[in-house]
Amino acid sequence: MGRLAFLLPFSGVTMKRASLALCLSLLLGAAVAAAANGQDPAAGGCPPQGDATKPKQQQLNQLKARTEEPSDDDVDDTADISALIAPGDDTLRWQSDTAVEVTAFVVDVRDAGMASSNCHSSDPADHDTILDLSPGANVSDASHRMVAVITPQWRRLMAGNRVDWSTRAIRAKYTQQYVTIRGWLLFNTEAAGRSLNSTSLPGANITRATAWEIHPVTSIKLNTDSFELQSRLARPPAPQSRSNASNSAR
Repeated sequence: MGRLAFLLPFSGVTMKRASLALCLSLLLGAAVAAAANGQDPAAGGCPPQGDATKPKQQQLNQLKARTEEPSDDDVDDTADISALIAPGDDTLRWQSDTAVEVTAFVVDVRDAGMASSNCHSSDPADHDTILDLSPGANVSDASHRMVAVITPQWRRLMAGNRVDWSTRAIRAKYTQQYVTIRGWLLFNTEAAGRSLNSTSLPGANITRATAWEIHPVTSIKLNTDSFELQSRLARPPAPQSRSNASNSAR
């Protein structure tokens, strides 16, 4: 009995240690499995391809999830806001490995909501933040707009530097302001039918000039250059078949 009484406490401690070791092993195994699937648990738990099942959608999501910062050599200096929204079929006008830095006017800032790129998460922290851009403050119609997108991946990177890129913070700081934005170009095939330059049926469903986006945005700052610069930006491109476009959002 004395020997049994001596062993029981020891067995309890041993069992607790074994349970702890098992838990740690399971957690490590889950992390390894997630990494093998391209998923970073510290980056929101959604892999770069999101929860898409079709290869083309997976490839598009992987482009959206890029975290590489473009260098000056990656930036196409010819791609200003006027060039990016210029009329005509622009499907092959740019490349997705090209970066741009543009100065534009932020018409609106929105939460993009649930999507395959964020594994249909309902948490706003996992959603894209959409910035509707136009050449100037007096250019309000949707047919002269393009879109820039802050992704949750970049939101987390900036949070690591104590910079708030939440939709609320971006909206409060940049709406109805001129900004300079840098990021990677992406042709969003999901928006091609709503983009004037790539749709075959222009009409009330048009929400933008181009399906090319700055996606992801890698830097954004207020532009405080002279009034002369802003006046030049505010002159829209020559009108073509843009009269049927609506002012609706994406």
